[in-house]
Amino acid sequence: MTMKPYDAHIHFYFPFPPDELRRVFHHLTKIGLAGFNALVFAEFPSDIETVLKMVPGAFHNVFTLSVLENQKDPFPYFEWAEPLTIVPFVDARFIENGIEEKIKGFKQNGFKGLKIIYIPEEDTTIRVKGMEQAFGRPVKKSEDITARLIESASSQGMCVLLHADLRRYGDFVNEMIRSYPQTNFNVPHFGFSRKTIIHLLETYPNCYTDTSSLVPFMTDDPLSYKSFIREYQDKILFGSDAMIGTPERVESSLRFVEQFLDDRETFHKIVHTNYCTYQGVSECP
Repeated sequence: MTMKPYDAHIHFYFPFPPDELRRVFHHLTKIGLAGFNALVFAEFPSDIETVLKMVPGAFHNVFTLSVLENQKDPFPYFEWAEPLTIVPFVDARFIENGIEEKIKGFKQNGFKGLKIIYIPEEDTTIRVKGMEQAFGRPVKKSEDITARLIESASSQGMCVLLHADLRRYGDFVNEMIRSYPQTNFNVPHFGFSRKTIIHLLETYPNCYTDTSSLVPFMTDDPLSYKSFIREYQDKILFGSDAMIGTPERVESSLRFVEQFLDDRETFHKIVHTNYCTYQGVSECP
């Protein structure tokens, strides 16, 4: 039986009328995708300047409060996606208080995972001002809030996608993954450091990473990336890092990874088998 691929990293943000999602879902089905994790802004501030301080600079031209409102409740749109399997993750970068009650409510409403972008200080590479400037809080307070978010998600049986630069915040990420062994974590983009993420992948059975936004790096250094992926092929997920309105990016990323590996067994693990394990199911649809 052919194992269909899953994308562990799609941002469910679309600056166009919702009805166009039908075309997007059709495109994703046509390329053979079985499903994806949808990262949704279910809570955000009413001040666009605060929002933009926590969004990579490359996307500032498409982020507006009206568009955010458009996707705040995505579940009616998911009904159009059949036969795609959509696993919704609540993007918690703007949640600061009432954490336990909110995460419990999100789980009851149908969210199955938590997305955290942990950038307590400015990241000049991706042009994110960070939590210190967005919320006026020191790093220690951002640590405490993030730890509470993860604890709450873990108590609800939710997976966690934890974006963090391991070169700067590796100790904190290590502590989070160590503290919740029953919770599966995805530290995307290889944690921005293959050297650092090796320790997490080798130490913690509940730690995974994904290929999101790594195509340029894999193209520039194919031998070392192929070696890394083959070595840790049981802990790597496919992720496109696309916004839902750009299904062509999902397609191009998927085809790139398939051709890059040129190994059906490893490819199937990354796009299917590991995804099922990360989601905590014995077999995906």
